[in-house]
Amino acid sequence: MKKKANQSLDDINPYKVDKLSKIPSWIIVVFLKFWAAAAAVFFIAIGGQDIGLDWSEDDSFDSDFRMIVAIALLMAIFLNYFIKQFVRMMHNRRNNTYRYNMINSRGFLAFILYIIYCFILSFILYFVTWFLGMKGWVLNPFQTVNYGIEPFTYGLSFIIIDTLFVLVKDLCVILYYRLAYKKQMSNNTPIIIDKKPIIE
Repeated sequence: MKKKANQSLDDINPYKVDKLSKIPSWIIVVFLKFWAAAAAVFFIAIGGQDIGLDWSEDDSFDSDFRMIVAIALLMAIFLNYFIKQFVRMMHNRRNNTYRYNMINSRGFLAFILYIIYCFILSFILYFVTWFLGMKGWVLNPFQTVNYGIEPFTYGLSFIIIDTLFVLVKDLCVILYYRLAYKKQMSNNTPIIIDKKPIIE
């Protein structure tokens, strides 16, 4: 019995690359973001009725605005306290996962920035969802809705718009580092960039 246990321990290679590590990090980040957006919509807009959040009382923009704020707040919690932690764990010198995420800084300021960012995204996605519903382009895998808000459609729309924002952020970060590098080269000083952008 002991020989078998020792043989199984000897067969374990701590340096062996497992199958999950072969998945590109951008696929993991995109999947997690899709899950966060879809879960926020499900818990607030659909499942929220079980805890007394009824958004169908009136069809005014005031009710929709409260839903936008609630979805933005829950998405900010998911992105800041769950997805960002995965991004930071996967980040290293060989794998810069920060470029796939909007805000990677730590502290309470990052959460405030995420609330602002998610509110802007939720406001844009409100009109995107309205447009898709008017055209009848809302995904309907479970035959539940023909128009309006739906987790899968919302998640896909979130991924597209978030990717555009992240691309703009990455371009700004690259420009920032290039300007800092050029400034230090012109001054003939050692190349040390001590200040990093807030939303690197």
